[in-house]
Amino acid sequence: MRCRPRGDNGQVVVGFAAAAVFLLAMIGLAIDLGMAYLVKTKLSAAVDAAALAAGRAIAQGEGAASAEAAKFFAVNYPNGLLGAAVAPPSTSFNYDHNAKSWEVTVSTTATAPAYFAKVLGRNSFTVGATGTTTIASLDLILVLDSTSSLNPPTSPPGTAALLKSAAKYFINKFDERNDRIGLIHFAMGAEEDASITASRGFNKGKVSDAIDAITVGGYTNVEEALRLAKRQLDTVPPGQQSRLRIIVLFSDGAPNGVAGDFVTDAGTTVRGSVSSESTDIGQLFAIDRRNHLIGTYGMTYLPGWDYTGSVSAYNPDGTRNFVPSDASQIPYTLCNINRAARNMAENIANAARAESGALGTPIVIYTIGLGTRLTTHEVDCGYGSSELGVNIMKRFANVKGVDTYKPDQPAGIFAYAAKATELDAAFDSIYRDILRLSK
Repeated sequence: MRCRPRGDNGQVVVGFAAAAVFLLAMIGLAIDLGMAYLVKTKLSAAVDAAALAAGRAIAQGEGAASAEAAKFFAVNYPNGLLGAAVAPPSTSFNYDHNAKSWEVTVSTTATAPAYFAKVLGRNSFTVGATGTTTIASLDLILVLDSTSSLNPPTSPPGTAALLKSAAKYFINKFDERNDRIGLIHFAMGAEEDASITASRGFNKGKVSDAIDAITVGGYTNVEEALRLAKRQLDTVPPGQQSRLRIIVLFSDGAPNGVAGDFVTDAGTTVRGSVSSESTDIGQLFAIDRRNHLIGTYGMTYLPGWDYTGSVSAYNPDGTRNFVPSDASQIPYTLCNINRAARNMAENIANAARAESGALGTPIVIYTIGLGTRLTTHEVDCGYGSSELGVNIMKRFANVKGVDTYKPDQPAGIFAYAAKATELDAAFDSIYRDILRLSK
């Protein structure tokens, strides 16, 4: 017969109690560490948002960008959240001249209180978080329609003024020190109001004043405007170009003008611009935006190229053929003018998006459309729904899903404003996508 010592039961109780205290301490520590991890997670999201906001605001200077970072950080992590005390965020900026980009970094720390870990002598946990975003400099040409349709009775009073306000609002978002921004406005021809150069930066005041000085009148020669925009971007040597090259085109109508060297029935060659509007039959206008009439001529055929010989009037996709399609030359009719205007605009847009090699990286095209003229046919040339202005604008931008989408070329977006009061929002959507590409 064996006897158990009386002290064994007491030792078991003491051991169990010690183990329980240790286990509870570990559980409490795990809870405190979990809370500290949650604070860090929230903190990380806040500094990421702050860094992105600062990157968006870098165009206004480092002071404005730091203030924007602090504002967004406070919104995403108010002091005292989860019981933590948070240090004011620190924002730093670095411009990489080789990559032509800004790196914005936001950092902070937070002290999270300990509740259970105090029994182990730990009163708090300090966690830190850092968020970084990179904003690439860009080369951008803003191309603005300034045709007569922006005036009453086609558009409501004040439409042109709202367009100018939205365009200046858009331009002000970019970095005056490192981005390159040019401006072109067009009607039957195009005028370069502010040209980019190999030097970095642009003058916001000059561009804003040029926008204010735009007058309205004439018809819609998109090809001339896009060709000049592409040429401006190509003037910057490839080694000095920004990684992002962009054209932003605004229009309230589909293309309806053609610029070229026209052979008259009298056998003379006259350089000018024609439109598919019935009131302009036979009239040649100067290739500028000022609605200068050169004269009225008898013309049997349209030129097959623009006056530079670089943009064809024929559609390479084999659609939108001239009538009659078997003619050796393009008969001079209003509908053939309209077809040529669309063909030439699409051809130069395709050339810009497909650019590579000696001229530089492909150009991204964004388009902004305004009003009902883009959702109806302005001329009756037997067009279907694919020839509505909204679809033509999507083709320029190579929007994913458009009927002529080219997957080997960069895709932009098309922003539509039903009325002029929606133009700020349309420009904003373009800016947000540009910012996405620049990161």
